[in-house]
Amino acid sequence: MRKILLAASGLTAMALLAGCAQQMEPAPICNMAGINAQRQLVALPAAAPGEPSPLMEMPLNSVSITDFNVINKLYVRSVTAQRTPTGTVKVISQIINCTDYPLNVEGRTQFYDQAQAPSEPVSGWKRLNLAPRTSNTYAESSIGTKNVQYYMVEVRETR
Repeated sequence: MRKILLAASGLTAMALLAGCAQQMEPAPICNMAGINAQRQLVALPAAAPGEPSPLMEMPLNSVSITDFNVINKLYVRSVTAQRTPTGTVKVISQIINCTDYPLNVEGRTQFYDQAQAPSEPVSGWKRLNLAPRTSNTYAESSIGTKNVQYYMVEVRETR
């Protein structure tokens, strides 16, 4: 009986030590697959009807990373909008740094009315500091109340 207990405790100790040998740091998963597939091509000017455009549409109610230097370094985990008790619209987005070094980015928001025209001036740029393999939250609120129906968040590397 004593030998069985000794063997079982030895196996348990070995299993625990094996678990300690593998160190995995917590980090977000940056899955870039399918992001470009979500964007639609926009039509060319009237001079070339029926031809596909090399331009990508920047869809409303989304985050667009407009800086080529960080487009493959950032991942947008989520973007949501909600009406506040005062009637304004608050946009909240979670941005992930997929690199092994710190990044400094900035974001701004344009709010649009029902006709998809700007309903107010674009917000000022807000800075986000992103440590390696971490996330940060960007938030912006509209000035207007009832006339805000859509939004678009732009993100770029800090200048």
